[in-house]
Amino acid sequence: MREELFLDRALISRNHDGETLCGDFSELFGTASEPVFVMSDGMGSGVKANILATLTCTILGRMLEHGLPLSECVDTIAATLPVCKERHMAYATFSAVQVEGDNMFIVEYDNPCAVLIRNGKIHKSQCHVRFVGDKEIHERRTDIRPGDVLVLMSDGVTHSGIGRTNFDGWTEEEIGTFLIENGKENDCAAVIAARLDKLCSEISHGCLDDDRTIAVMRFCRRSTINVIMGPPENRDDDEKVLRLYFAKKGRHIVCGGSTGQMVARYLNKPIEVVQGSGNSCVPDMAKLDGVDLLTEGIITVREMLSLRDRIKDRPELLLNLGQSPEELLYKKLFMESSNVNIFFGTAANAAHADIGISFESKIEAVKKLEAELLEAGKTVKKDYF
Repeated sequence: MREELFLDRALISRNHDGETLCGDFSELFGTASEPVFVMSDGMGSGVKANILATLTCTILGRMLEHGLPLSECVDTIAATLPVCKERHMAYATFSAVQVEGDNMFIVEYDNPCAVLIRNGKIHKSQCHVRFVGDKEIHERRTDIRPGDVLVLMSDGVTHSGIGRTNFDGWTEEEIGTFLIENGKENDCAAVIAARLDKLCSEISHGCLDDDRTIAVMRFCRRSTINVIMGPPENRDDDEKVLRLYFAKKGRHIVCGGSTGQMVARYLNKPIEVVQGSGNSCVPDMAKLDGVDLLTEGIITVREMLSLRDRIKDRPELLLNLGQSPEELLYKKLFMESSNVNIFFGTAANAAHADIGISFESKIEAVKKLEAELLEAGKTVKKDYF
């Protein structure tokens, strides 16, 4: 994949009602430049389905990681997957996407067809059908263009609403049309996945009669966010650190009152507090010419990380984010960036001691922020001063 492109990805998996394990399993393999995504749906639900899906996904992914051609890996998996004698169905289905340079290779066995959205339209590429034994394998190859969105799903998506709001479920074409008509050009992968998942819940009246998995892969241009939190331990280093900070390409975020004052002195610009922009959890943010976002420090970062935890449990929260400091910080770091550079100053803050915030707790918050960004697929660089 070209260096200027970033794979923005999102995954939502929901368990069949009454099950503690999901019968679908997905994982990203390979490298940042040559990623491989595999999703498998085990027959039935619960523990047995989870084991079947996990084995299928993991074996296929590991074979690809060891450099075996995708076609050979697919042949091996398809040939060895047992078929249920009663239902005449394979014990697990799978979809795989392999990125090579400016192209991607999509292979599917018994899963719904992946939807590729390009320039606001459903893009269809020629599908080659071949058989491995009695198993019908669908293969597509297409180029990759900036802005492409690939949506993969298990049949828990296409079967949503059956017996409640419709008789036949809905087609991949209808799913693609819904996403186009209800989306915005720069929606991140997480928002696209959450929007589709929310609709599935609505048309199923909140019931999960099958495991449901939605995976979104969005190929977008890289976007860098530089965030500085806290002044350097040695005040004589202020100017040197800020020169490095503002020399970085991309947008600039400042977290912290003392940090904001330091940046204002460096830029020789006034700070204007945005009255009423905070809430009961976080203080007001402020405006500073030359900075894209200026918030309070550790309290806002902690609240943003708490928001992150809530969104993991309830992805639909992404669809209604507002303009509070922690929500704006979340949007920029998790929804609008590919690369995040963190500048963390280690100067002691007497005001924090008065409200019971220790330096160790600030370090832990920064470590959690880094871990969450990495989990979200971001490239993170962190420096202490």
